[in-house]
Amino acid sequence: MNIKSISKRTVAYVVLKVSATLGGGFVVGVEVWQAAAVAAFVGIMEVAEEISRAYVTDGNVSDADVDEIFGGFLADEDPELGA
Repeated sequence: MNIKSISKRTVAYVVLKVSATLGGGFVVGVEVWQAAAVAAFVGIMEVAEEISRAYVTDGNVSDADVDEIFGGFLADEDPELGA
């Protein structure tokens, strides 16, 4: 498991999550920084949950597991990109 790779990919996922949430927060009157903070927290927790799930399955988080986790996030955000 490459911590540097996971960290970079997590930051990229958080950016996707935050950018998707800011507009919705603005529409309902939530402060921009609050919407961004909540989206970042949720993004980090989603990554942590999936990595934990992979670890619980077999006691190891392989590079293939990480690729599958982040590939699934990409497919969730944009099905065309995840193909």
